[in-house]
Order: sequence, then C-alpha cells, then structure tokens
Amino acid sequence: MHLNREPEYMSIWGKLRSWFGGLQEASTQDIYGTPVSDYELNTWNGRPLTPVWGPELYRDKLQTVRTLQELNRVRHVSRYLYERNPNASGGINGMGRYVVGAGSCQEVQSADPDKEAPKRLAKVITALLEEFKRACHWKIVEREIYRRYLTDGECFIQLTPMDDGVTALKFIEPDQVVPPEGQSYEGPWSWGILTDPDRPGKPVRYNVRDYGTNSERQVPAQFIFHLKRGSNLNQKRGLPALTACIDELQGGQKLRHASREGEKVRASIAYVRQHAQAPVGAIQSLQSANASGSYTVTTPNGSREVTYQQIEPGTVQDIPEGLEYQPPPPSPNADAAAVSVKLSLEATSAALECPYWLISGDSTASSYASSLTAESPFIKLVEGEQGVVAEYVDDVLTAVIEIAAEQGRDDVPDDVLERVDLHVNYTSPVVRNMLDETQRNEVLRLAKIKSPQTIAAEEGLDWDKEQANFAELPPEPVVPSSPAAAKQPQTAAGLMQRDAGRA
Repeated sequence: MHLNREPEYMSIWGKLRSWFGGLQEASTQDIYGTPVSDYELNTWNGRPLTPVWGPELYRDKLQTVRTLQELNRVRHVSRYLYERNPNASGGINGMGRYVVGAGSCQEVQSADPDKEAPKRLAKVITALLEEFKRACHWKIVEREIYRRYLTDGECFIQLTPMDDGVTALKFIEPDQVVPPEGQSYEGPWSWGILTDPDRPGKPVRYNVRDYGTNSERQVPAQFIFHLKRGSNLNQKRGLPALTACIDELQGGQKLRHASREGEKVRASIAYVRQHAQAPVGAIQSLQSANASGSYTVTTPNGSREVTYQQIEPGTVQDIPEGLEYQPPPPSPNADAAAVSVKLSLEATSAALECPYWLISGDSTASSYASSLTAESPFIKLVEGEQGVVAEYVDDVLTAVIEIAAEQGRDDVPDDVLERVDLHVNYTSPVVRNMLDETQRNEVLRLAKIKSPQTIAAEEGLDWDKEQANFAELPPEPVVPSSPAAAKQPQTAAGLMQRDAGRA
C-alpha cells in the first residue's frame, strides 16, 4: 500500500517544493518597476540622465495623469459615476447645495474704500448685470459652474460680445481644449493652453477645437475663464474631485449590486422540497405536474429546458409522503458586505472632505447639527469653496462690465472699473440663531463696523431693490397714544384720601 501511494505523494511534494522554491524576497525593481528607458525620459539635450525611481515614470501603471488622453479618461469615468452612481451624484449635488445654495449676491462698491459708490453708476451696473443674467439663465449657470468644477475638475466659460449689447455666455467642453494641429503635446501648447514662460499660471491663449466642423480657433485668455481644482499652479488642467475615490465608488456599487441581486434571488425562492431517496424520474414527474411553464437556457455546453412554478400569495402546497419542506436559504454574509460598502463610502467622504451622511444618505450615522457648526471641518471647506467660486464669478461679471464699456455703451463710462468694484458673496452655510445674529448685526451697525448693505447681501437681498420697495410703501398711519389715567390723590401713608376720610 505504501509503495503504491508513494509516487502520488512524491508528485504533490514535488509541486509544492517547486512552488515554494520559486519564492524570493522582492527587490526594488519588483516594488517600483523598471525605470523607463525611453530616450526622451532619460536624456536631456543629448546628455544621459541618472535613472529616476518613481511610479509616475511607468506607463503601464496609471499612477498619475501624464497625458491629455489619461485626463480625458479620468474625467469620463467621473462623469459616468456622477450620472450612474447614487452616492457620487448625491455627494456632488449635496456639496452644490451648501456651496452655491440659492446663488450669489453682487454688491457694487466704490474702488476707493473711503468713498461710497456713485449711486447712479451703481444702478446702471446693476441693471446691466441683471440683463446679462436673464439672457444666460444665471441661476442655472452658477450651479453648473460648481458641478463641472467637481465632476470635470475644471470649468471653461467663454464670453462673446454681441451686437445687441448683451454679452453671450457659453461653456466650453474640456475635451475641446487641445493643442493646435501640428503642435507638440509637450511643447508651449501642451494641454491646449499657451502660457507665459515666466508666469506659467497665467494663460495667454486657448486653442478650442470644434469637432462638428473639424476646425480650430485660438481664443485670447481675456474671453475665456478657466476654473480648475486638484492641481498645482504650474499644471494647466484640473482633476475631478472623484479621482481619488473612483475605485471605492465602483467597488462599493458592485458589491451592493451583488448583495441586492443575491437577496432578490433568495427572496424569489418560495421554499425547498427535500426528497428522501426519491429517483430522478419521480422528481422530474412531480416538477412537471406542478409546472407553470418552461423556458430554454443557452449555455456554452448547449441548451437546456428549465421548468418553473409560479407561487401566488395564499397558495397551499400539498407535500406527499417522503418530501420535507425546507425554508429558503438565508444570506450567507450580508453583514460583511454592508460593512465593506460602509468602509468604501467612508473613504469617499474622506476624499471629498464632507460628512459621511452626505455621501451615504444615513443621517443617523453621525450628528447632523455638529457638521454644520461654525468651526466644523465641513463648514470650513464650504466657506473655502465659496471663496474660490465667488472669485471666479467676480471675474466673469467684471468682464461683462468691461465688455460693455469697450462696446461704447452710453450709460457705461470707459473708466467704470476705476470708479467701482464688484463684490460677490454667498449665503453662510452655518446653522444660525437668527435672533442672536440680528442683534449682533445691529450692534455692529451702530458701531459702524458693518454696513446695512453688507448685512442685506449676507441675507441674500439686494439693498437698492429693498430700498425701492420701502419707498413705494404708503406712509404708516399714526396711532394716537391713549391718555394716561388721572392719578388719585393719596396720603403720606399711601391711602386714598376718600378711604382715609371714610376711616
């Protein structure tokens, strides 16, 4: 017996020994990969360079975004997640609700901080901006600016002067900004943007390709406003906010889908019948007798007929002797799947720097009120994002005023930007005690620290419009004060004289 089993034992041991013998300690090259030996990466002006270790040099491993094609791929995946992943869509839309809110409010101030803005000129500029906002549906545009900022990692807006005096606004898709035909992707026109060599963060021109007409045009930077995120100043393009959590969102969605489909299959099984030593023919005969229908399933090994039985609510099944009822199989590891999905959503909320309940929709997971206090990290993030978007909106609306002045409008002087300045702000996301804040604003107003115009802007109100509304109100009726009741004469002891006389 031993001699007969020895060859089998030796063959298994030989396989294990060969497998373990192939294991060895990982080297530096195994961990970081082999340095790229391309001439472009390892030479400079014809002189060889020392090989540099780093994951960004390995083209087979997409560690960083190095080319325009890789940036397009990351952006398209981010857009797909926003459109098809409920957690990504809810997180981005939720961030927009807190950052943009009901929209921005603009206040025309004097360019000289010690003076007030000319009232007539301020009204002209306000009317000009209102006309521009109505023409481009500014409420929708402002929300789309921030949504593109998160989903695409950048936002391009082009302003075009029109003959009717109302400046036109349109978005430029990120994949339209490419290097000109014949230009190197690594040259001055890299990433489709020409910049000043001494000021790499200052764009000079943008090359915009129209894929419908297969034409290109180079637009001066003064007409295109580029808002980017997730990149350094020297980098010309931005990265989507979902870049760091793409794998987490995709993995969590797949696991959630698999768990849901598994539960759906298990819930579809009404019961299981266990046969006690019954031949296959008897089981098939019983299935055919109770069958509601059948369908054909095609497999790589051919096709087979599947018989099914429709169980309606209230159905009573008669089990013959020799059959035993078994309940449907339970979920084998639902708790572990739920924990894994929760960990993926927590990683996503960490990447977006937002509360867990904003991504998961579970308001019981953490304190909702504590996330919206003045000193919470989320509120600090929202206030920082509001500052970035407000500066971008300020640049766009200021350019609208500048274009109107250059077009020679009679009501807009040439030196308008030297006389007035535009101030853009958003509503504070902090949960406030309205009465306490009103009293605080009144104290700051009386101390001449905070102006009524600023208070109105923080409330999302237009100061001039509200003053005009007050002027149109009829005068308040004068309510006569009631005469004071005659005081009864009293003695030194406080008794009425008539009472003292009676006593």
